[in-house]
Amino acid sequence: MPSFVSAYRALDDGRHREEFYRMWRAAVHAGLTNEHALRTMGARGAPHVEVMRDWLLDGARRGQRVTYLVRTGGKRFEPMERALLVLGEETGTFEEALHLLAQFYQSKHRLILWIKKQMAYPMFTALCMVFIAPFPLLYFGHTAAYIGFVTTGCIAWVTSGGSFLIMMAERYGKRPPLVRARFARALATGVEAGLPLPRAIRLAAEAAADPELSAFVNARDEHQLAAGGLQETFASAPHMTADLIGALAVADRTGDFSTTLRKLAELYEDGFR
Repeated sequence: MPSFVSAYRALDDGRHREEFYRMWRAAVHAGLTNEHALRTMGARGAPHVEVMRDWLLDGARRGQRVTYLVRTGGKRFEPMERALLVLGEETGTFEEALHLLAQFYQSKHRLILWIKKQMAYPMFTALCMVFIAPFPLLYFGHTAAYIGFVTTGCIAWVTSGGSFLIMMAERYGKRPPLVRARFARALATGVEAGLPLPRAIRLAAEAAADPELSAFVNARDEHQLAAGGLQETFASAPHMTADLIGALAVADRTGDFSTTLRKLAELYEDGFR
């Protein structure tokens, strides 16, 4: 059962990955090799990012390509990372791939900040109840019992509150507007990186973290995803609304995913329904 502190830190995954890719991109832009870049940025504060950096650095020292390391890195890398890093190295647009990943995780962290803001009140209320609920004990003179109850409650809140925190984060994250925001932003990122449309769609559905949307996409083969326009493909998809379908149609016709899907994702994150 995760503690409150460990769960709170786990929600910062996007921020840590954003910092990692932003630093890596700056080093590559300056002309450093991947080995020098990964070594120069130093140890990262987040354990999961440090594991990823160590894996990449050890491989770079052995002369292995990023493509090989990412494909054999297992759960160290998320699907979006694997797709963009491999594509970037194979097409000579590695710096751009790092930039897109930094943007992707920056947006992901911004969404987490919104979720944290929504969770602040219930978490604070739960802590207050630890002190308020046993107050009758103090009123009737059972001071020792009150202190024991409060102490036990505080310890339970700190040590096991992480489960409640994660549950609340998942609850907020499953709201349809946020599902649409993740889908739109991930789709724009994949297309801008140069991924084939079916691959970008599958990554976007996975990034949306919604079982219904993933099932809808997985039920279609590559030809079905590529043959029709985005508007027709997602007309009957779960959680889709007229505004998102319209944005997909505009992006499909103009090729401008940044000022359509990305902007709409920002509106969803700001509370647009």
